[in-house]
Amino acid sequence: MRRPVKLATAAFFGAVATLSSSKVFAYCSEPSAPSCASRFGEFDDEWEFDRCKREMESYKDDVERFIGCNNDEAEAAITKAREDNESSTSEYNDAVEAFNRRARGG
Repeated sequence: MRRPVKLATAAFFGAVATLSSSKVFAYCSEPSAPSCASRFGEFDDEWEFDRCKREMESYKDDVERFIGCNNDEAEAAITKAREDNESSTSEYNDAVEAFNRRARGG
């Protein structure tokens, strides 16, 4: 019977659509750019430039951690969705088999 495979495919794409429209990345905190990056005018002195440069380097590290966190959360959500889909497909297949046995009188 091909229906369980179609159900699994539909369930997978449904889960992906749900994940992409929901707040999956609840544990990841997006960093903010340092205020010195967008201020107008030149730096007053070398110390101010160096401080802003350090803040920008720290911001880069924070963004890389944020991206890694998002990727980890997304991968975990996809893994869970696949497991849930497999479980639902298995339950569906079991129900179809039970129905077919009853329909055949056995």
